[in-house]
Amino acid sequence: MGNENRMNKEELIDLINSLKIDRSEYWILSSSALMIRGIYDSAGDLDLAVTEKGLKQLMDNYDLKQKENGWYIVNDKVECIVETKEDYKYEVYGDYQLESIDVYYNFLINSDREKDKKRIPLIEEYMNKQKKKVKK
Repeated sequence: MGNENRMNKEELIDLINSLKIDRSEYWILSSSALMIRGIYDSAGDLDLAVTEKGLKQLMDNYDLKQKENGWYIVNDKVECIVETKEDYKYEVYGDYQLESIDVYYNFLINSDREKDKKRIPLIEEYMNKQKKKVKK
């Protein structure tokens, strides 16, 4: 995928804020969650985990298409997967619910994809900085 379609943080925030879904019914995954935390400077798309209620809200407002892997395409920039909302899966960061950095890190270290492996040092650096902040 080329970089010409990538979003900067402002575009991403606009996209998130334009979604017709209650903020409490989803949390942001992957590179978009990294962008909001300031770890990444661009994202190609927005991946969301949504509750059953959140999925229904999206279905009421968009023409969702389900992919073979269980994910739903909301529009050309947004995809979502249905998950149960459990405390360990997300953390509140500013105005947003983001995938827990620990959950994402576990996903990365168990992934065989090259793009995931490349992110590991970035995440470790971020996690180390967070731990230092807590200790002060």
